Amino acid sequence: MDSSSVAQHLVNFTKKSLIELKSMDENVSKTLFKNFILPIKNGHRPPHDLQGKYKPSWKMPFVNSPMREAFMQQSKALNLFHYHFGYMFYRSGNDPHYPGDISDGIIHTQVICKPSVVAHNILQVCLEHPSPFKQPFERVNDELAA
Repeated sequence: MDSSSVAQHLVNFTKKSLIELKSMDENVSKTLFKNFILPIKNGHRPPHDLQGKYKPSWKMPFVNSPMREAFMQQSKALNLFHYHFGYMFYRSGNDPHYPGDISDGIIHTQVICKPSVVAHNILQVCLEHPSPFKQPFERVNDELAA
């Protein structure tokens, strides 16, 4: 992810993720706005300027199967990330490589880097960190909301 001060960072929703968000409790959208959308709109640069942990989804502590290896390769090829957006609350993270607080609520994003713009496209909002971890690969081609 290009966090240079030159690139403008934008947040987009896919149509599907926006419809899903609207069906969730209002506190979910308020928390997402407060901890992800608003800081980016105000010029804070992910990942280090955000309170929550924003991590590449292909960075896993161990690889123990061909399935997990394929998952990691696909996540990297599509530049998929996930961000802990503080729903229902933040708690201290302990990842030495990816700073930030963690929460049950996460968003799956696809980060599209262009020379002057970095787009954080929200593919899915999850109210709990899935275990085992999964990625919404099928959503990378969903149309962006206007």
